[in-house]
Amino acid sequence: MNRDRAARILVFVLATTVGVVGAWLGLAVAGRSNVTAGPFEVRAGVQFGSGLTEVALPPLGHLTAATHIAPLRLTFSLQSVRVGQLSDLVRSGGVDAVVTSMQQGLTSRLVTIALRALGVGLLGALVLAALVYRTRWRLIAVALTAALVATGGSELATRMTYQVSAFQRPAFSGSLVLAQQLIGPVRTAADRLEAFREELGAVVTGAARVYASIPATPIGAPNEIRVLHISDIHDSPLGIEYAQRLAAAFDVGFVLDTGDLTSFGLPPEALILDAIPEFRVPYVFVRGNHDSHALQEEMQRIPNAIVLDGATREIDGITVYGLGDPEFTPDKNSILSDEQFAVAVRAAGAVVATEISVLPRPPDIVAVHDDRMAEAVAGKVPLVVSGHFHAQSARDVDGTLFLRIGSTGGAGANAFTLTGGVPLSAEILHFQPGPSPVLVGYDVVTQSPETGSISFVRHLVQPEPLPSPTPSESFSPSPAPS
Repeated sequence: MNRDRAARILVFVLATTVGVVGAWLGLAVAGRSNVTAGPFEVRAGVQFGSGLTEVALPPLGHLTAATHIAPLRLTFSLQSVRVGQLSDLVRSGGVDAVVTSMQQGLTSRLVTIALRALGVGLLGALVLAALVYRTRWRLIAVALTAALVATGGSELATRMTYQVSAFQRPAFSGSLVLAQQLIGPVRTAADRLEAFREELGAVVTGAARVYASIPATPIGAPNEIRVLHISDIHDSPLGIEYAQRLAAAFDVGFVLDTGDLTSFGLPPEALILDAIPEFRVPYVFVRGNHDSHALQEEMQRIPNAIVLDGATREIDGITVYGLGDPEFTPDKNSILSDEQFAVAVRAAGAVVATEISVLPRPPDIVAVHDDRMAEAVAGKVPLVVSGHFHAQSARDVDGTLFLRIGSTGGAGANAFTLTGGVPLSAEILHFQPGPSPVLVGYDVVTQSPETGSISFVRHLVQPEPLPSPTPSESFSPSPAPS
């Protein structure tokens, strides 16, 4: 009798095991499905495993959090983004509208995801039990019951023990490991960001009025041409707003952006291009090493944008030549060392020099992201403007003025990660109009993201005229530095 009872228990345990294994196989094979959450297409998965939730954001990496104690692993992977819908949401309601839309989309589909996972688990158990037991319906029923209890019970336990707060301490992989360096500073800065933005307009406008009242100098002629030089915005909406206010306050003829408008070269970053038409003046753009060619193509579709990549344009009587950065290195862990990167950008100097040599006259401005690209034209053009290094500088090389501007976006997220903040920087270039416009001065404008204080430093320029090309004197390029 005891032996028969033990045999029946063993058969029951085996049937239960078949059901659980079948449910596990079912979820492993078909436990994923695509769902729509706001402007995002997300692939959601449910599998037996440790009580973790994993969020994949290709190509950046993954973040994982221990969110529940039930033996289910939940995965959510971003498949695609409807950029148009995302842009509309950001424009109408900001980031909060995007988050709300995504939450509502996922919440409304959680029951569907759970029921589908339960169905897949039961189907997997049924298939495996049928293969093992054929027509022994009682044992098949035991297997199905075990699958129902294992899958449904795990889902219920997940629902009851799930802790969203676990995402405050996630584990990162891939490029997302950089997020750990930003979370603390961003939280600290959040409470002062809005206050700084509110004061920005009043500070810039007031400073512009005071600046306009300075007694007459070589700068300030009624017919002078003013150009706003910006660079390295790095996805910063604050930097874009800062630049827009400066452009309006000083009534510039055009804006000259020397690159790194974005940071990672990802499609969603193209949202920042929505701000370009709001400048309401020509926006001249030269690609930086953090800007993708896809972003450059999107920029070319904007009516007031002028993309220079090995091209020359005359704007407001000023001739500008520009060349995009030869490298695309959005990842800080680029395979290029600093030395290799320097060699690559200097190699572009031969291109710059050759293309300028065939022009009827040297351009008034050479615009590049990294001024090492233009070292080969020192002494052959009056002005080179650039960014890249996030630090303002000015130097004269053989009669050519090399102007570097700092980061107009405060180095993006880094605007609030360093003590005192990274200043938002821009330059107002003042040109005396004529057949060959002459730079007579420039103002370096910086603003602290921490205090909101703004400073203007004026620099006067007395350029030495460059020799004009003649039929017997060719304007030949210098060899690129090694």
